[in-house]
Amino acid sequence: MTLPLSAYLDLEPHVLAWAAGQGWQLQRTGPLRRGEWPLPRLEFLREGVLTSGEWDAALTACPLFIELVSGKREARSREGIGVKFYQAPTESLGFAQIAHTGPAEFVAACRRLPGWDQVPASDETAAFARVGLPCVPPSQRNPEVFAMLAGVPGD
Repeated sequence: MTLPLSAYLDLEPHVLAWAAGQGWQLQRTGPLRRGEWPLPRLEFLREGVLTSGEWDAALTACPLFIELVSGKREARSREGIGVKFYQAPTESLGFAQIAHTGPAEFVAACRRLPGWDQVPASDETAAFARVGLPCVPPSQRNPEVFAMLAGVPGD
């Protein structure tokens, strides 16, 4: 059963507030950031890296979640909404945001470009600049965008 979009949007600020209480900065990522529906789950990117044990302890203690997948940075809310957390060091946060926003074909094309993963790229604009692209909004990220950008290999 798929819950309505409003259920996901209602949960999101609670997750962000919980994370802020932990001293974490989260960014929305995944299909919701691209404006896609339905969603398999909410996805967030955390700036900074924690161990699996630190994630498990934090998610277990969070009252928003009733279940977690140990070692995977995944949890399920009382409403049954899956939540997945990704993480990246600050210096490569821009690449991680692109990679976790997707879609997969777009990310694969970006990864083939010279400059991918060359740090620092602490935001998406800097990461796109590293591979010689203008910043592409999440809703426009698809392999066809490469055909519109002269000199950039597509699929």
